[in-house]
Amino acid sequence: MLTKMFPFLDPVHITRALSDRLQALAKDCLMLEHDLTFVTARLRTAPMLDSYVPVLSPLGLHLVGQVTQHPLLGSRRIVTSQVWVADPEGHWARTLSRFYRLGRPADPDDCDRILATSPFTFDGCDEAGWSGDVN
Repeated sequence: MLTKMFPFLDPVHITRALSDRLQALAKDCLMLEHDLTFVTARLRTAPMLDSYVPVLSPLGLHLVGQVTQHPLLGSRRIVTSQVWVADPEGHWARTLSRFYRLGRPADPDDCDRILATSPFTFDGCDEAGWSGDVN
């Protein structure tokens, strides 16, 4: 029943890449529980997300924004993979795929325009829309 409404839940979509990403996320979460200092090193190479807007989807919370220096996508407007952890000070977020340095959130007056008019590239989604196959 659930897989008819949400096909991405079907176990046939579980790949080695998804398992690796989940293990990396779990490792980072464990480290965050005990020592935040490792984040500084991760942020040195993390892409920057600016003018971002939080968006809730059936897959979870994502950020839509302008990314720069993304290792796979370069610089463009994207939708991140699911957000799992965020810095209370607003400096970074950890998604299923990676850490992001956070710039300025989008102006509240621009949020609807950003969501309605921007073409997006999805970080962590393959052509079928499943968020498990691409780094």
